[in-house]
Parts: sequence; C-alpha cells; structure tokens
Amino acid sequence: MSQHEKDQNLNQEVINSFGHEWAAFDYSETETDDALNAQFLAYSSPIDLGQFNSSASVAADFGAGSGRWTSRLLPYFSSVYALEPSDGASRVLQNKYANEPRVIILKETVGANSIPAKSLDLAISLGVLHHIPDTGLAIRDVASKIKSGGSFLCYLYYKLEDKPIFYRGLFWTSNSLRWIISRLPYTVRKLIAKIIAVVVYFPLARTSKLVRSRGKDVSNFPLHHYADMPFVMLQNDALDRFGTRLEQRFSKKEITEMLGRAGFDLTSLKFSEVEPFWTFSVKKA
Repeated sequence: MSQHEKDQNLNQEVINSFGHEWAAFDYSETETDDALNAQFLAYSSPIDLGQFNSSASVAADFGAGSGRWTSRLLPYFSSVYALEPSDGASRVLQNKYANEPRVIILKETVGANSIPAKSLDLAISLGVLHHIPDTGLAIRDVASKIKSGGSFLCYLYYKLEDKPIFYRGLFWTSNSLRWIISRLPYTVRKLIAKIIAVVVYFPLARTSKLVRSRGKDVSNFPLHHYADMPFVMLQNDALDRFGTRLEQRFSKKEITEMLGRAGFDLTSLKFSEVEPFWTFSVKKA
C-alpha cells in the first residue's frame, strides 16, 4: 500500500471517529452555552468579527462538527458554509439548522468541496487541520476558497515550546496513552475517555480553578484552561485528545512557513496571546 493510500485510510478513520464523537456530543443543551461562548471568545481574540458585513459577507467553518462555532458566526455573516465530511456530525448539523437557511451544510472534505474559489470573506478551522495527514496542503486548500483580503482564523495544536520540561514530560506520557487508546474500538475509547475525564480532567481543572482564585499563576498547571468548563466538555475533550489516532503539533515558525506557502500575507499574521495555542488570524494576499 502506498503512503498516499495509507494517509487516505487514516484520514477516513479519523473522519469516522469524529462522526461518532459529534453525534454523542452535539451540544444541543443550553447548559454549555456560557462555556462555549467563552471558548469562542478566546479562539476569536486575534480577529475583529465586527469588521464583516452581516448582510453581505460569507464565511465557512471547515470541520464544523456539531456546529457549535457555526452558530456563533451567524450574527456576523449573511451565510455560513458548515463543511463536515462525517455522517454522524452531518446529521447533527442537518437537525440543528433545519430551519436556518443561512447555514449551507456540505458533507464534503477540506480538500474536495463545492465552495466557490476565492469567495469567502472569512474561513475558520478550529482544532481540525492538525488531524489531517498533510496539514500544509489542507491550509492551501482552505486558502484557495478565500478572496484576496479575506481572513483565515485557525487553531492548531502547538508543540509546547514555551512549557517547562515537567509539562512536556506529562504530555509525552499522555501521548503514549493516546497511541494505545486511539486504536481501540470506539465504544471502549468513549468509556476510557469518560473515566479519564472523571479521575484526571475534572480534579485537575477544579484544582486549577481553586489555585487561580487565590491569585496564583496557573499557566503551567496541567489542564488549567478547563477550570471553568462543565463536565460534558471535559469528557468531550478527553475523547478528542485520547481517542483520535492522528494528531500533529506545530511551532509558530512551522505555522508561519505553511501560511507563506499557501499565499497568505504574513505581515497580517497575528497569533493569540491567550490560550488555546496556537490560535491565529491572517489575511489572504
């Protein structure tokens, strides 16, 4: 089997896995709204969404999943493409936006889709492209859909380049567990992720919240960014973290190089100063 065929098979496996995940975590309950709003605010910190024309501008959410970010784009755009290749998540999107004509649901991939070339005022991809075998190519595919002067808002896992050795050691341990867990059947992965959320994510997140409330710096405290998240989001992210076979991480330098090759104006590149890292915005040349 060629490397291309291996990549295609792995990519399809990842797509199917996320389809199961978003069918299970569709975020239809309102109890997560405040936490999701806060998370989207952090993701969108490098860009001013108010610059877009709500009656004319067009956006696309690449890897829309359950549509949790698509809904938060709607106030700023006349229409939003929700691009999602998996069966499970596509069904969630169809149900969620059945009565919203401004959302155009496409069961298509980042590399092969019907969004017109050079048509988007904004493309977003939050936590998706690092799960694609060739992330650089995926960025170029997204870039081809953005008009000149249009913007790209993206979140890619970072290499922990600014973290201390003990933090990176913890990551290496968790990544070794991911290698094993992600190869198990989905039902087993989901159960293990729930256990991890109960015995690891929740205690560390709430301990971080307590330490932070006492005025201490928690930036190097494991899972500190989950301090205020409800348990369902911890469970979802544990499944995302430990249940996905393909995960890549990038430095600022590597991200900058990929964006340059994709035809973005690097003078407009802005990395977020708040977690999650690396979130960034950049304009199409």
